[in-house]
Amino acid sequence: MQRLLQDDTHPYIQCLDRGEEPGASLRALLRSDLQQLQFVAQLPWIDWVRSAGVRWVDSEGAPALQGTSADVASPWSSQMARQQLETVLGQGGDWGEALEDLSRFWRHYGCGLHQGVAAYRLGVSDRVGAPEGHTQLLPIRDFDHFPLEWLQFSGGRADLLEQNTLALLEGDEASNALIWGPRGCGKSTLIRSLVGRYWERGLRAIEIPAASYLHLPSLFELVRNRREYFIAVLDNIAVEPQDPAHRTLATMLDGGLEQTPPNLIFYATSNYKDLVDRHGERPDGPPPQQADAARAGEGGGATEPVLAAYDPQGLQRLDERRALDDRFALKIFIDLPTKSQYEQIVLAYAERAGLGDCEERVLADFRVWCMRHNHDLIGGRTARDYIRHRVASVQREATDSVRQTQTPRAPH
Repeated sequence: MQRLLQDDTHPYIQCLDRGEEPGASLRALLRSDLQQLQFVAQLPWIDWVRSAGVRWVDSEGAPALQGTSADVASPWSSQMARQQLETVLGQGGDWGEALEDLSRFWRHYGCGLHQGVAAYRLGVSDRVGAPEGHTQLLPIRDFDHFPLEWLQFSGGRADLLEQNTLALLEGDEASNALIWGPRGCGKSTLIRSLVGRYWERGLRAIEIPAASYLHLPSLFELVRNRREYFIAVLDNIAVEPQDPAHRTLATMLDGGLEQTPPNLIFYATSNYKDLVDRHGERPDGPPPQQADAARAGEGGGATEPVLAAYDPQGLQRLDERRALDDRFALKIFIDLPTKSQYEQIVLAYAERAGLGDCEERVLADFRVWCMRHNHDLIGGRTARDYIRHRVASVQREATDSVRQTQTPRAPH
């Protein structure tokens, strides 16, 4: 049953995976195959094996349920739905009548390796049987999601990115976006939160590590004609002037001959508004000519004219590198919260974590913790880390208290 729910080889399932509606012939084919599979599954295999004198051992090759106990509550975890379907199929009714239930399951959670997956990583697979050097979307099984309603930004900047994401999901024109700002202000968390909120509408994330920039030309082929919508995430991006990656990125984002798939956009995060170092840009105009450099040398008291380094194509070279910035139509600045804002974030996190301390005590302890651990810039990440630390401390205190009450006292 587990293999049936994870299957992606049947023509009917492949049709669903493409976002198409299977015709009557494919429906009849799957119904017939389900009935034959039921007949085979209900044969007394265990009795036959035992009668042959073979010691029965559970197969080690059976695929394990995807997901962990920690992500059962997440909307992309298929574990609960799979258990319900296995119960229905195990009751002995006609498996052919379960076609509609199975179809809803595959439509909602996906098929095969994509089932119950919210995010991928672009890279080369090391899976046994995979073609050597073949670029693939590698599933991220434990997606680090974060509730969008927990984030607090000012100025409607998060709303702008959410509206752009909804445009992608609705088939409208959506733009590539650069989310920039100080460290720890929630740039990457905002993207993960959008994926978590709109997963049921088909939104997925693709992490693009810097080492995989050279594999970007394969990305279009991997996502084109898929029924999902993808955000390619370039996290903490910054390109050195001599790094050829800026050409690859600029071409893939806009400028190549191949059209970007309509179900793909790029979101980048950075601490910089300018992705490529602007060293060498001269606000006073082009570099000095040789004659100007000679006069500057004489004015400085030099016995011989001093020629400043002159690059006749310096501005053009800089303009080529700056072209990467233009590939992001939206540049969204996320600033650190003010003191009153981050205090509200701390209190909101403390309430959701079930900490029963009064507000004054929580904030006082938070300020001491920040000073002790040298958190000079306080944002959402700092608040989250403090709450995690505080919850762990409370749990340790409770455990120690229980141990002390259970330890027998030595007789006097």
